[in-house]
Amino acid sequence: MQIPFYKKILSFLIPVTLEKTIGNNMTVLLVQLYVNQYMLVTPRAIYSYGTRYNPFRKPFAGMQHELKKVNSFLLLGTGLGSALSILQQKYALFPEATLVDNDEDVLNFSQKYMDLNSRANVEWVCQDAVAYLNSTSRKFDLMGVDIFKDLVQPNFVTTTSFFAHCAAALQPNGTCIFNMILEDDNKIIDIQKALSEHFAEVTFILDKVNTYFICRR
Repeated sequence: MQIPFYKKILSFLIPVTLEKTIGNNMTVLLVQLYVNQYMLVTPRAIYSYGTRYNPFRKPFAGMQHELKKVNSFLLLGTGLGSALSILQQKYALFPEATLVDNDEDVLNFSQKYMDLNSRANVEWVCQDAVAYLNSTSRKFDLMGVDIFKDLVQPNFVTTTSFFAHCAAALQPNGTCIFNMILEDDNKIIDIQKALSEHFAEVTFILDKVNTYFICRR
């Protein structure tokens, strides 16, 4: 996507809105350029922020040895595809990737702005995350789960049945990263225990209101 030069310069001062739509959850979605990075935002939340998107930038920073072995990647909750953009731009990794979201506008924005498919190995799937996991027999080396409506994740994202589906979709040595916003430390401990029923190793990173769980088979 070609952006006028003056908008790129202006983006270092303020977010520049490029497109606006109403998502399928009746949420206002904005595509913005900020510090020359594409963002997908609502009035209350940031869904993507180019290679600056912390929910994957920070976990990936501690996984560089593992990332070299990643040949397949599944992202549930696409945003603009920041997680894949970080792999490609920061780590020069171009795994075969499937980006799943239940909002067609979000997927269209990802394809329009992010230039993720230069090697013709990326697919965008418009489907509910649970439905996708139930319908696929594929196994992935790396998964990202980043499903929100504004600052709230749907209830199913924190259920043991969903954790089991995610674990089942991983290769034996695969890793799944969950981005969550939880109420307090007790809830974080509860989620870590629940994840540990399905993954051999569970660690987490606290980042302001977000918690990133790194779960290994």
